[in-house]
Amino acid sequence: MTETLETPASHRRVRVWFGAHPIADHTATAEQAAQYEEAMRRRFASLRVTSEPVLADSTAEPGR
Repeated sequence: MTETLETPASHRRVRVWFGAHPIADHTATAEQAAQYEEAMRRRFASLRVTSEPVLADSTAEPGR
């Protein structure tokens, strides 16, 4: 039996979708992402807004 060890994500990725196409894509700390998500839900009330956890390694810029 194998246990999966998951570390809590410190960043979240918020996207606004127009059908199957993301029209906004923003990654930020969990607190900032929550504020951004709330603003996008108000601004784009008829569109789908998603917020997903992002692994810490994924937030680093390439080449740094």
